[in-house]
Amino acid sequence: MAGTILGIEIGAATIKFAEVRGKSLVRSASYPLPDNLVRDGLVTSPDGLVEVLKKAKKELKLKSGPCALVIPSRAVIAHQITMPLMSEADVALNLPFEFRDFVGKDSDKYLYDYSVQSIQQPAGKQGGSMELYAAAVEAKLMEEYYSWLKKAGFTMKVAIPAEMSWENLIRACKNLPKEVCIVDMGATHTMVTVYKDGHYVMGKDIDIGGGTMDEVIAGEYKLDARQARNYKELDPDQYLPCCTEAMNDLAVEVMRVVNFYSYHTEGAALQDIYLCGGSVTESLRTAVLKATDMQLHHICRLVPGGVENSATARSAIAAGAAMQ
Repeated sequence: MAGTILGIEIGAATIKFAEVRGKSLVRSASYPLPDNLVRDGLVTSPDGLVEVLKKAKKELKLKSGPCALVIPSRAVIAHQITMPLMSEADVALNLPFEFRDFVGKDSDKYLYDYSVQSIQQPAGKQGGSMELYAAAVEAKLMEEYYSWLKKAGFTMKVAIPAEMSWENLIRACKNLPKEVCIVDMGATHTMVTVYKDGHYVMGKDIDIGGGTMDEVIAGEYKLDARQARNYKELDPDQYLPCCTEAMNDLAVEVMRVVNFYSYHTEGAALQDIYLCGGSVTESLRTAVLKATDMQLHHICRLVPGGVENSATARSAIAAGAAMQ
């Protein structure tokens, strides 16, 4: 399909795919991963991952070609920095020095990228400054991902952190509120991120995810984790009520992020939360609504061309990467 790029996110339990043509989603899909193939964002068996990618490509009828990868959050070093106004070449030259406190003498072993958040330039005067959201990732890791994807029939053209992927979706949408919060519930953790004017502002990684619910269900009904996950997805009305406490705990953590942002941001008017992830349920929506008293939206509303279903919800972040 000419002009199509495949967004890929390799999570802890599933691989998400999003075919994007131009700036619109064409197709979304996901494929399950064996337990512990990805642990804490790191691939434990490269050969195993390649085989899963090959199977997914065949069974989902994915075409070979260019792809955009969402870099696992826990593999990225990111922070916001202020720099004097300068050219792109000068930014590239200076970024490694901005990360020296994080990477030490190994700065040459990392790749760097950034997104310009804002520019301040005095009228009629020289000088000025700019706010950047910058990220660093080990070059060796990116070489490994390129190799694994290549063996499966894909060519990695883009690799970006999750925060930049969400920025792409937010900027592509019209008539969005000025401030947006995204709650992305994965298998092992939940990322809560806040954006203002289409730019990342802050975020928090919460150690509560869909797997937390699976553990509660497994303990309650004497099941193993995989059985609990399957039963939860097939009949959430029966199996999720025992997870109320865990969902309330997550909702409270989301509220704390929102409150922290509002308290430390002058003129903040954050009212809109977008929930995403295959583990998001109506029970979780209710818990978040009660804890935050905010407007809740389906993440699919941020995906151009996406329909409001679980497939789009799972693959939304992959779509954002493909739009880079």
